[in-house]
Amino acid sequence: MKHFRPDPSRTQIGLAYGPPALACLDALPDALDYLEIPFEQLRHTPEAGDVQQRIPLILHCASVSVAGTVPPSAQTFDAIAATAARLRTPWIGEHLAYVSAEGLDDEGDAIAPSALTYTVCPQLSEASVARVIDNYAAARARLGATPLLLENAPQYFEVPGSTMPMSAYIAEVLAHCDAGLLLDLTHFLITCVNTGVDPGRELKRLPLARVVEVHISGMSTQSGVAWDDHAVPAPPEVFDLLRRVLDEVRPQALTLEYNWSGAFPQAILQQQLLRTRALLEAA
Repeated sequence: MKHFRPDPSRTQIGLAYGPPALACLDALPDALDYLEIPFEQLRHTPEAGDVQQRIPLILHCASVSVAGTVPPSAQTFDAIAATAARLRTPWIGEHLAYVSAEGLDDEGDAIAPSALTYTVCPQLSEASVARVIDNYAAARARLGATPLLLENAPQYFEVPGSTMPMSAYIAEVLAHCDAGLLLDLTHFLITCVNTGVDPGRELKRLPLARVVEVHISGMSTQSGVAWDDHAVPAPPEVFDLLRRVLDEVRPQALTLEYNWSGAFPQAILQQQLLRTRALLEAA
């Protein structure tokens, strides 16, 4: 099995696991340093991890619900920890979001918690920060020695009860947690577009020294709202943000997430890899 080994001299480049990544691995095996694979996929299709015989894997996760009020089960925590140990992943990337919530019936009475189908941006408030601090500490205690990175969520609307912008929320969370930052630049741009703030100004407010990994993916606009889209190439604005980030910090890993469509063109994928590598070499 191959394992990811951080290299202080360079940022390693990988792809999110999926048909386009596997096709690229076949066509250009030397172009990739690793694949990033979801815990949820390995939980349901363990054989997907067989690709680690060819290339190192980094574990990504959307099950901890670190910004939520409903924690994952003990079985889920145990499964994440066991998967991380088996892969020997250098870290676990987890969304600064929630994936489950208290259930309510039609009369507003509490019922069993609801499992959501997507990671949801939390309320950006002091109360939410305090919840994340507690949930992060509990997760770290359950996940053992593997570090946990927190990934900024995309914000699609003004979350009721919020008292701060996303940049301040991230900074406040990391000021009280020992987590590294998984900076998703597309999520960041989506948030700025949807909340009407300047991306360059907000980027300066992030604790960039804490960035360990960067994500890049596509973005689409529907009904005037910017959305995360892993089936289209990243817009030029995302690469402009990457250039600014690289002026401040050298991430250990940079992952291109083009895993929502098996038909993602290999020529475009390879162009994106070349463009990313050129930016890293120029930094």
